Amino acid sequence: MIDNLKYRVFVCTKQRRPGDPEGCCHSCGGVEVFEAFQQEIQKSHLEGQVEIRSSGCLDRCESGAVALIYQPARREFPWLPMKLREKLLKKFPRPNKYLYGSLHQTDVSAIVESHFMNAQPLKQFLI
Repeated sequence: MIDNLKYRVFVCTKQRRPGDPEGCCHSCGGVEVFEAFQQEIQKSHLEGQVEIRSSGCLDRCESGAVALIYQPARREFPWLPMKLREKLLKKFPRPNKYLYGSLHQTDVSAIVESHFMNAQPLKQFLI
């Protein structure tokens, strides 16, 4: 585990049989997107802050190659009373998770710069 981890990225590389009606991220460039994230993180010297993992299905097969960005150290409303915190988490179930879709390896550098370096999720790819 990385000590100063700010982000964890899961890139779907699921592979299904050719012609499967659900499709798969593998055939949509998921492996290339995964490799592009690895290269961009290294190029940007973010190895200690961002961890890249390949994953199985993220249940968004219709969205081409997908990646889930998660902020593991971010706490959801720690200063609120537990009842109110639970209520907010029901209304906003993923305050620290961002799902990107229809990705190509050429999109990764923009995501790394915007999301990791400037702390601004890149809205054009969010699903």
